Amino acid sequence: MTITHIFFDLHGTVIDGAALHPCYSLQLGRLLTRRFGGTPAAWIDANRRVLADWDSYYADLDLNGDDGMSHLWEGLLRTTRALFRLTDTPLPPPAVLRALAREIPGEVTRHCDAIYPDAREVIQQLCAAGYMLGITSHALTNQARGLLRGGGLQQYFAGPIIGPDEIDHFQKDETFYSLAARRAGVSPRQCLAIDDTADCLVGAKAAGMHTVQLARRGKVYQSPADHLLNNRLDGLVEYVQAC
Repeated sequence: MTITHIFFDLHGTVIDGAALHPCYSLQLGRLLTRRFGGTPAAWIDANRRVLADWDSYYADLDLNGDDGMSHLWEGLLRTTRALFRLTDTPLPPPAVLRALAREIPGEVTRHCDAIYPDAREVIQQLCAAGYMLGITSHALTNQARGLLRGGGLQQYFAGPIIGPDEIDHFQKDETFYSLAARRAGVSPRQCLAIDDTADCLVGAKAAGMHTVQLARRGKVYQSPADHLLNNRLDGLVEYVQAC
């Protein structure tokens, strides 16, 4: 069956984390300063300290369990609360804090362009060729949309933007990808999933999708993917058209 829909992972596939981090920190500092006072430098330093101790905030949480989304929201709440503690800033009311924790990923990223140059070019080519492009990511839906907007790519993604909050399922397993295809209104056999992580592509293949693994950090051995790309997305257009 011909491929009509292409689902991109974000971080490590389309988004360069090294380029995103300094912009994210700066925009986070500016946002929190405007709303709660203090200085951007203080909020940025607090965020640095939270990131350095990130695993401890999630140590007792199970994102891949049956209640994974509740655990994700709890983790976001903990890390957001820590920013206030580390800056000695009074905590806002609980409802405000919960809303802020969920808002930050999308509000901050829309000001950051962290798109890999090769990803930008290939996405434009695939859209021009008539493929329907979407996102399947562990990032929250508002963060995914923010990243695309920040990188100036939102107009190329007319397909579903699928984050775990969109389908109430965190793990990128067979269920995740089956739901993504259902949201697109097509058979999984019409879909191609692109990811830099092998475990995620196991789920995509189990759902019946074509799969491509992108190895940004060197060659991958024993990949479950149907096709491998080394370091760059160059060659993806030719591969899809040949399927």
